[in-house]
Amino acid sequence: MPMKKDSFDISNPYVRRARFQPAMLIALPLALATLALSPNGIAGWGAAWSAFVFCGGTALMAQLARDKGKNKESWLYERWGGKPTTRLLRHCDAPNKILLARRHKKLQAIVPDIHIPTEAEEQANPRGADEVYDACTAYLLERTRKKEAFPLVFEENCNYGFRRNLWGMKFFGIASSSIGSGAVISAILLEYRTGILPSPTVIVCGVINLALLFVWAFWLTPSWVRIPAEAFAERLLSSCESL
Repeated sequence: MPMKKDSFDISNPYVRRARFQPAMLIALPLALATLALSPNGIAGWGAAWSAFVFCGGTALMAQLARDKGKNKESWLYERWGGKPTTRLLRHCDAPNKILLARRHKKLQAIVPDIHIPTEAEEQANPRGADEVYDACTAYLLERTRKKEAFPLVFEENCNYGFRRNLWGMKFFGIASSSIGSGAVISAILLEYRTGILPSPTVIVCGVINLALLFVWAFWLTPSWVRIPAEAFAERLLSSCESL
């Protein structure tokens, strides 16, 4: 459902928000653990990060995040009963019949060579009707690519892409947060045994890592991803009014 992006350039707002940032959240617990265990060693990260970027590391991270989310997208659609845009265009699923009729009328006028199914036609051939709705969605995606002209569509697309990709990497997020939390807790226990009180930096890093572990384990769910998915679908279909 997200609008197609051909570039993995980190300067691209969509790539940065929907692909790169989720990948960076995977690395955050390990970075916090490094800061807690070796505060002085963090200074050398600048050169390492520059080399990582120069060698294409950011592009790789963006692609990994995108692939993990995209590979699980079909499972989400099946769980939700179809793509959010498709569901909003179905006669059987649309929550507002008056709005549905208006959208069908608009789409019939702006999408060339496509017949929007009637309710009877949809009931007789649900799969064929969904193919028509998917074609309409693809047409709208192509017509709303310019974020300057359709800022709300772009915003919700970024929100959905971010949550989908973040959820897609849930296993890695839990693993990273678990390792980071374990490392910081071990450092705190070791300092207690030697009679040294943990520094505020160590405590803060531990709290953040535990909070991230909780978020990865319990907050990131298909229902959490569905909220922006449906908001994006609404915004995309609303673009019919200005096309």
